[in-house]
Amino acid sequence: MASGVMVNAECQTAFQQLSEAKKYRYIIYKIVENEVVVEVALTAEEIGTTDDSYEDNSKAAYEIFVKDIKDKTDGFQDCRYAVFDFKFQTHRPGAGTSKMDKIVFIQLCPDSASIKKKMVYASTASAIKASLGTAKMLQFQVSDESEIAHKELLNKLNEKYRDN
Repeated sequence: MASGVMVNAECQTAFQQLSEAKKYRYIIYKIVENEVVVEVALTAEEIGTTDDSYEDNSKAAYEIFVKDIKDKTDGFQDCRYAVFDFKFQTHRPGAGTSKMDKIVFIQLCPDSASIKKKMVYASTASAIKASLGTAKMLQFQVSDESEIAHKELLNKLNEKYRDN
């Protein structure tokens, strides 16, 4: 940990509940006093999207997530890490339409955040990713609201999985 920031064990526990038990729909992490902690972990029921998210490619749940992270970062003025359970449909040649469920890791470091914060979050990213086990996740680095938009992420997921 080049940054000297530790990852709280609760981060991994919450992630396992999202990835394996499917308890949470998304988790937002932040650094507090040299430790990565869970800021919020919400279930589909808590965000009000218990229906089949494949039909809208997780748009309703994802937009709630983006609003939440925007609120928690004071309008994208601060850095955060997050994981989101993204359910979507993609067309695969020879296989037709497939329902997919992928966990995405988002590293938000807005241009408006302080240089020090951006450096701490950048240098701690490898520690949290190692703690969570990134083999199960797609990783996205975003710096503003346009890069974290649903359409942007869905396009990247479709590009990656439509031919696989």
